[in-house]
Amino acid sequence: MQNSKIISKMKKLMAMAEGSANENESMTAARQLQVLLAKHNISMSELDTPEEDKEEIESSYESHKCRPWKRVVAMSIAKLYFCDMYFCRLGNGKSNYFFVGTETNRTFAMQIFKMVVSSIEKESRKQSKEIYGKEDSSFVNSFWTGAMHRISQRCSTMVEEAKRGEIVDDNGTNLPALVSIYEENNRRITEFLSPVTLKTSTAKTRATNTVGLSRGGKAGDRVQLNRAIGGAAAKQLGT
Repeated sequence: MQNSKIISKMKKLMAMAEGSANENESMTAARQLQVLLAKHNISMSELDTPEEDKEEIESSYESHKCRPWKRVVAMSIAKLYFCDMYFCRLGNGKSNYFFVGTETNRTFAMQIFKMVVSSIEKESRKQSKEIYGKEDSSFVNSFWTGAMHRISQRCSTMVEEAKRGEIVDDNGTNLPALVSIYEENNRRITEFLSPVTLKTSTAKTRATNTVGLSRGGKAGDRVQLNRAIGGAAAKQLGT
């Protein structure tokens, strides 16, 4: 399947996962996304393609507010979808989030990241207004932290399941273990990033509202990730 075709199919599935009011339909579309990308990477690995002719490793970025929980989620989603991530502070309260990987993998990871972040932000503000009648910063920040931790846990689990060959397609067939594919993508990404000076920056978050923390965790449990992880360390562009 050509890259343009798989990306087009991805966008259709993401629209289904995001727009469906039915939780079962949404989850089905989300699971299909993970299977779709896994199969694409398997097919690419089976081709006897010279290194110079393989789908290139590149980086793409987009700007977001510089919030630690977003960096953790971005890193987690990048890892899940055969990519890596680092960020660069812009000095105006924003950061550039760089996703590194093949075009197909980057596109999946970046689109899913935006969807997950948007979902968590909207839900946090909605629930805050329902409880307090306003956007309470303590509740919202704690909500984000709770969601971050749960998303991180789920993504880590999903990666390990994929490596063990526990992803099941629509026909009930287990896909092959993806450990070698993760390792090969990591090798190529490490080589691509070797000229770049990066330093590790641990995401420091606070949760002072227990209700917000709990509700955020529940939201992180529901958000669609097969189309996403707590206190993971993101890499920052060195100066």
